[in-house]
Amino acid sequence: MTTLLQRCRTVTAKFEHLKLAQRNVNQQLLVQERTREWKKSQDKLKGVSACAACLPLDARSQKIVDEKRAHLQHNAAEVLERLKSNDDIAELTSDASWVRLLASVDGLAAEIESSVKSAWKAYIDEQGTLEDPTWLRDRAPSTPINDTAIAAYRTHYSVYATLVRLPMPRSAGDPTQLSQSIAACRTEVAKITFDVPPDLQRFFQAIQSGTANLASVTPGVLAWLAENGQLERYRVRSAGQ
Repeated sequence: MTTLLQRCRTVTAKFEHLKLAQRNVNQQLLVQERTREWKKSQDKLKGVSACAACLPLDARSQKIVDEKRAHLQHNAAEVLERLKSNDDIAELTSDASWVRLLASVDGLAAEIESSVKSAWKAYIDEQGTLEDPTWLRDRAPSTPINDTAIAAYRTHYSVYATLVRLPMPRSAGDPTQLSQSIAACRTEVAKITFDVPPDLQRFFQAIQSGTANLASVTPGVLAWLAENGQLERYRVRSAGQ
């Protein structure tokens, strides 16, 4: 038969085993909680850092970002030292160093995001603005060359409009695509003729409305069509056809 002392020792051992098991469960839960907190902040930082690689920051912004990054590294080293010395993740639950670490990650992410937004806006301003396609359509006479140029302009302008509405670039390709779309728009604008003879404008208006007749084809219209390689574009039909 076991003695009372042996029984007490057995109970004590089981109790200690349960305490250790419970501690391990708590440790695991705390690790998961701290991991979620860290991942949330780290994902934000990674996202804005990827955007920051698309454009160079100005000297002042870069200096502030570097200072905040150094502060983050200091706080990370402090937390690591606490973990090594205490070997208990529970220490981070009530330790202000963990709060400071998360705050420094979020602070760095916020500073990078603000700096990238400013750099993106400055880059857009440097590229110059474009006229809205509707403005061009309202002012440019409706000639085949103008119509083709404005249609192409609309296509490139839609890309431009999408990019300039972004708060910051999504990838390294956005700044390049912005400058390319602006250049393409300006190429099409250069093809547009805003000043054409009145009889030519009346001719194209009549073509569009379906009321054109031989009287619409003045010598000036014929000369313009010939000069611009447009004579073969039109055919003569009788009103009865």
